[in-house]
Amino acid sequence: MVVHLWLKFWMAAWRGGRVLTWITGVISFVVSIVAAFTGYLLQTNFDSQWIAFEAKDALNAVGVGAWFNVANVGQLFTWHVTLLSLAVGAVVVLHVLLVRVHGVAPPLEAAESDAQLLHSRPEATEPPEPAGPRGDVR
Repeated sequence: MVVHLWLKFWMAAWRGGRVLTWITGVISFVVSIVAAFTGYLLQTNFDSQWIAFEAKDALNAVGVGAWFNVANVGQLFTWHVTLLSLAVGAVVVLHVLLVRVHGVAPPLEAAESDAQLLHSRPEATEPPEPAGPRGDVR
């Protein structure tokens, strides 16, 4: 996901009305990081317990520790298995549907501006007229 996110960032994949597609990709990345964090805490070894209590202190410091108790294994299990799995799945399905609707962004060199992305075909340009025998254009 990290490689895909960076590639799409450097390709400017949000052009041509694809901003919502980009936003759903970022949201799916953030939700998957939270799912990975709760999965790591479910190991219940010394390292994960240490990180759980450090995270509990951080959540209490920002004022949301009353709703998210990362030291409670049952609550972590519910978040990891049920809620976050459904959230990642729903956002990824929405992301893929948006990609199917809006299409893939063309390379940066393919269009001079975002306005050209709205047209289905680029306008054909006429070739220059050949020069006469003395080099003048007819």
